[in-house]
Formats: sequence, structure tokens, C-alpha cells
Amino acid sequence: MTSVGQVLLSFFEDHLKVQKGLRPGSVKSYRDTLKLSLIYVAGTCHRPVTRLKLADLASERVLEFLQMIETERRNHVATRNQRLAALHTFYRYLAVHHPEMLAEAERVEAIPSKRCPAPKTIFF
Repeated sequence: MTSVGQVLLSFFEDHLKVQKGLRPGSVKSYRDTLKLSLIYVAGTCHRPVTRLKLADLASERVLEFLQMIETERRNHVATRNQRLAALHTFYRYLAVHHPEMLAEAERVEAIPSKRCPAPKTIFF
């Protein structure tokens, strides 16, 4: 059985850096999102991050995590949408490399972004 740690290592080192060729700043953004998400999931499952299983990465926990970052952390909708986009990418990767996670990945993919007000246009 593949651990969450092995999947994350492959996602970051192979998928994001090699296959997608992302810059270090973008990789750090994915890292921060997945770190926050995993800490939340570990707290919900009442076990350390190092003991998480792929089955713990359920779509319901993604929804709860998104709700938490909006309410408890008071993140703006744009930040929530950015975090969701990173999670969409990760779950797409999971679906391809771990077919047993396909159903969960489809449910996460179905989570829509929220509308946020357009930034104010300032004329000089």
C-alpha cells in the first residue's frame, strides 16, 4: 500500500517540478495548500500526519477544509479558490496514479469555485 508521503513526494518531485516545470514559487504555493489541508485532515482523523492513509483524503474533508479556511482563518474567497485549484490538481494526479482514488477525485473535481467580486479598477 502506498503511503500519503510517497504520493506527495512523487507529486512534488516528478509531477510539479519535472512534468509541469513549475517555478519554485508555484511549488511553494502547492506545498502550503497541501500542508494546511493535511494538518486539517490529521486533526479530523485524530492521528498524526505521518499516519494518514489515502482513504483519509475524502472529498468531504476537502469541503470541510475549504469551509474552515474561510471561517476560522478568515481567508478571502480568492484565496479559497486558489487553494481549491491546487487541490484539484493534486486529486487529478491521485486519480491517474492511484485508480482506487478516482471516485474521490471526481467528487473533489466537482467542487466549484466561488464567485468573488472583481478588483476595483483604478484610473490614474
